[in-house]
Amino acid sequence: MTLTYTVRERIAYFSFCRPEKHNALRDVDLADLTQALTAFDADDAADVGIVFGEGRSFSSGSDVGMRMQRTFEDGGAYTGPDESEAFFRATNWKPVIAAVHGYCMGQAINVAFLCDLVVAARTTRFQVTEALIGVPTASFVDKLGGGPLAMKAGLTGAFFTGEEAAAAGLLAALAEEGEHLSAAEDLARTILANPQPGVRELVRVRRTLAAERAARTSEIAGQFDWANDPSAQERILARIGRHTAAPSAPTILTTRHPPGQGAGSHGSVGA
Repeated sequence: MTLTYTVRERIAYFSFCRPEKHNALRDVDLADLTQALTAFDADDAADVGIVFGEGRSFSSGSDVGMRMQRTFEDGGAYTGPDESEAFFRATNWKPVIAAVHGYCMGQAINVAFLCDLVVAARTTRFQVTEALIGVPTASFVDKLGGGPLAMKAGLTGAFFTGEEAAAAGLLAALAEEGEHLSAAEDLARTILANPQPGVRELVRVRRTLAAERAARTSEIAGQFDWANDPSAQERILARIGRHTAAPSAPTILTTRHPPGQGAGSHGSVGA
């Protein structure tokens, strides 16, 4: 089991449980998250959710060996689980908080910023890894608010910290090292103290607007055929070869990372 779902005092906890891989996300992990979010939506015992990662990171993004090569060979067409559906097609619209620390890269940024609120440790390292291999990043720029920090991340693939994310207005709270989960719990308890129908209506409106923006971004930017671009192919094939040749190597890299899905889609396929 690589994702656990537990409920304590009306807070649901979604925990990625592959710490030895920095919680790199495979199809099964995203499918489990989608299933758990759907269960949370119907769970009468829980009103607020918190998504977090065990170990040293929230998540290093998509698992290179298990997701990137298949998507590349399929010509960029992503047919795996889409966790955005669990957010955008809810019934009860309960708020979900991402509690982020360590690395939050590629697909993990998508997961975190689909959540209604993001809490991050100061030293969190975010990265839009898709930029480094020529995969469109417009969907990430949208999720990161579209401002200067988002554009820089989408154009350069440079890391940015939790402190920088907070300064750009992307976070609900900035936590000290090791306190990201307790900060998210404090925020959840504050939300629980309010009448929940009003809370859920705001969540419904926010997510509906987010879904409309995502659809519009996809409509505008969805024609770029990144999988057949020679420069992207070179980067992607080098990355696939490096990871298949040395499967025991860590998923976290500080230079180049595998591809995301099309610019306007809700998620990515590589980190």
